[in-house]
Parts: sequence; C-alpha cells; structure tokens
Amino acid sequence: MNAGWIVGAFLVISTASCCGKEAGRVPFGAEGTADAPMTLQAGEVWFWTDLDIEYKGNPVLEYEVQLLQGGTPVAKATCDPLGRMSVKAGWVETNIGDSHTRRGAGKMDYTATIASGGATTVRATLAFSRKPIIVKLVKADLVVKQ
Repeated sequence: MNAGWIVGAFLVISTASCCGKEAGRVPFGAEGTADAPMTLQAGEVWFWTDLDIEYKGNPVLEYEVQLLQGGTPVAKATCDPLGRMSVKAGWVETNIGDSHTRRGAGKMDYTATIASGGATTVRATLAFSRKPIIVKLVKADLVVKQ
C-alpha cells in the first residue's frame, strides 16, 4: 500500500467522523425565512453554511434556527455564517480593504441537541442585523448535519 493513500484515507475518515452526514438543508438566495423537513436522530445537530457572498462593510449576518417536532420547538440556535468556522471545505475568502468575499462550505461553531429523533422541521431565518454597504448574496444555504 502507498503511504500517501493511507494518509489520504485517514483524512477522509477523520473529516467524515468530525463533521457528520448531511441530514438536509434550508436554501437561501436572499434574506428571509424558510422551512425544510428532515429526519434527525436524537443527539447533537451541527450547523454548516454553504455560502457565496460578496459585501462591503462590516455586516452582521445570522441564521435564527428552530428545530420543530410535531409543531413544537425542541431546540434553537443562532449561527453566524460570516464568523469563525471550525472546518472549511472548498473555502475561498478575500479581504481587500472594506471589500470581502466568502465562497464555500463551513462548519459554524454552533450546535443544538434534541432529545428524540424523528421527523423534524428546520425553520431558519437569514437576516442582517447590521447591513453591509453593498451586498451580492448568491447563496447562503443552512446545512444540517449529524
């Protein structure tokens, strides 16, 4: 066996185990609220973003997330898709003065825990609490993993 292949296989296994499997996503192309049904297991839920944005200024962008089972909220989280990412995939970021771009997928440092598994509605609101001077938002999908 090739040593490079072993290291590569280890990295793929390590990344998969730390980052979970995608359970579903809530797609966004603009600010707003959207729901997505998915089946989740009891336990920890991780939130990722799949982002393509250009902006000027210093905005604050957030996902307000609620996990609902049978119409009842069972967990919530507030996530920052422009903040620190503990894991990045295909991530390209530029910062030139006041102008910025972010493209790729990243694991946001926010989780929720649910007591029971089953059919779950993920309701998310994507909104700027501090607007940028200029913004071009192509995609800002909230990705749910377990």
